[in-house]
Amino acid sequence: MNHFMYLFFSFENNFINLSSKPNQMIQKLLRTALALQLFIVSAATAQTYTHGNLTAVTLAMPTHDSTMCHSTCSVAYMVTKSASFLYDTVKVYDTLSGIVVFTAVNTTGATPWTFTAVGAMLFSSVVSDDQLSGGSFAVFSERPTKIFSGPDTLGPIHDFFPLTVTNPCEYDTISGTAYIDNNADCLYDGTDSALNGMQINSMNNLSSPSISYNFRSLYTSSTGYYNMTIQKSWMTNYTVALPSQYYFIYPLTSCFTGAYTFTTLPHGGVDFPLQCSDSVDVMSYSMYPPAIKVGRVFYMEPYVSNTGCNAESGTLTFVKDPRVIYDASLSTVPATSVSGDTLRWTYTNLTNITAGGYWNSLLSHIHLFPDTSAHAGDTLCFRIYSDIPATDIDHTNNDQTICLPVVNAYDPNVKEVSPKGSGTPGYIEQTTVKLAYTLHFQNTGTAAAQNVQVVDTLDANVDPSTLKIQGASHMMTPEWLAPGVVRFDFNNIFLPDSFTDEAGSQGSVSFKINLRPALAVGTQIKNKGYIYFDSNPAIVTNATLNTIYGSLQTSATVLAGQLSIYPNPAENALYIETEKAASISIIDMSGRTVASMEISKGTATIDISKLVGGLYIIKAISNDNVTSAKFLKQ
Repeated sequence: MNHFMYLFFSFENNFINLSSKPNQMIQKLLRTALALQLFIVSAATAQTYTHGNLTAVTLAMPTHDSTMCHSTCSVAYMVTKSASFLYDTVKVYDTLSGIVVFTAVNTTGATPWTFTAVGAMLFSSVVSDDQLSGGSFAVFSERPTKIFSGPDTLGPIHDFFPLTVTNPCEYDTISGTAYIDNNADCLYDGTDSALNGMQINSMNNLSSPSISYNFRSLYTSSTGYYNMTIQKSWMTNYTVALPSQYYFIYPLTSCFTGAYTFTTLPHGGVDFPLQCSDSVDVMSYSMYPPAIKVGRVFYMEPYVSNTGCNAESGTLTFVKDPRVIYDASLSTVPATSVSGDTLRWTYTNLTNITAGGYWNSLLSHIHLFPDTSAHAGDTLCFRIYSDIPATDIDHTNNDQTICLPVVNAYDPNVKEVSPKGSGTPGYIEQTTVKLAYTLHFQNTGTAAAQNVQVVDTLDANVDPSTLKIQGASHMMTPEWLAPGVVRFDFNNIFLPDSFTDEAGSQGSVSFKINLRPALAVGTQIKNKGYIYFDSNPAIVTNATLNTIYGSLQTSATVLAGQLSIYPNPAENALYIETEKAASISIIDMSGRTVASMEISKGTATIDISKLVGGLYIIKAISNDNVTSAKFLKQ
């Protein structure tokens, strides 16, 4: 038996003519094996086909890989031609690949002539052990084949073999429910909302010599339920978790920490209790290019989303600059109504539960063109706003204004930060809570990019857990690659190249993130992005920079006694009011005095128009006092 099996497998990767004398013993062994059922094939699974002079018996035998936990079924044909002749030829044709996988030639002139066809292409399907029926039976599907010799043709043959698999690997299950935990009690009860279509992943770590882990994924049912089959054989431990893309919508809490790890099976009631960040938070914004080129088409993507749990309906409004022409016929999602420069869309039932935050958005894509009155150096402004529900918890993100410069050329792969801050250091007040980042990208290659990935390594002075995605120009999936490293996957974007479609070759993604509390004056927050077009090397964007400085009064800053300066920040002139004479010095952050003057009682003006933007110290020396304060030159 073992010798016979060795011969069978040694032939399955070669095309062999078994009609010669040295192979007659093998034919006899095959016939004997069939009669004795030494193959793991019952009489019911051995199929016989006849047409004209040709008769073929299908032979099948599965082999089990206990380390990979699957079985492969090899197939052979015992073929007899009742009336044959010298150099008669019979061929086996694989109809899926379209090639002849085996050729036999009658070199003896025997009639009837019998041979066995074994070839690399003659295999049935691979069946994983967790797909076995009744724990031991697998149904293998044979590749469709034809056997032919002149006018005699058998097939197409496409058999199914229900065969016993010996010593299969063991499996068991883990199950639970994904839901919105409305009462925050960490238990699935009548007050909670089931989440349909949530992806559940498992990573099974194995001690198998052939494979170190096994990854599986499924989606919850309409009741939020999942039931996953896990391999027990070779298992050391396994983890079930939600993909990190959900963490951008549902924050981690004491009820839900992201993942569960076990060493035994089975387990039931392994639930994912999620929290909506807010009850209602309607947000409107628009994606946009870094700049507008003179006389060139560009796109904007006004959108509205609700990152809260309660559904909201309303109207999204986009007011374009009057120097821009809107073309509804070339817009992917044209406005519901247009009145002059005002475009409107209606939206219904936006909610975090059904599709998840920014996935469940009204996302438009409108075709715009600057008219002949727009010249390089101009700035075009656009307003985007939405209805504000009475229960909306954040009214600051419902109304946005975006102003874009008109230029002749610009760097298309660029990163922006808002607030930009003042001067090269990007000075922002110590009271600043959050920063907004936008990464722009453009395919400047010679063919469409199927996939685009944008990777951002966040600065240590921002809090990754507060990251909220404002929007994206195309369908996108976020993912945490590591703590503080986020990737935005634009899979199957098929972004056209800039030579074919310049306006359509651009994309962007925008997010907000909180600064860590109590950052010291002088703290720098840096950021840059890495953009990957398919398998090409990364394009590295510019680096943004913000620097914390002490909070300034916007009207006047008191220096000493009755002396004050205003405005602060200032652009061209700094005004000083005093009831005492004083010597005034302006000192930059390197300690260099850049301006000085003597003032007397009353109001004085200092020209700062030629100073470089940034933070300065103004020092006043009077008869009885020396004091200083900071001001910002914009």
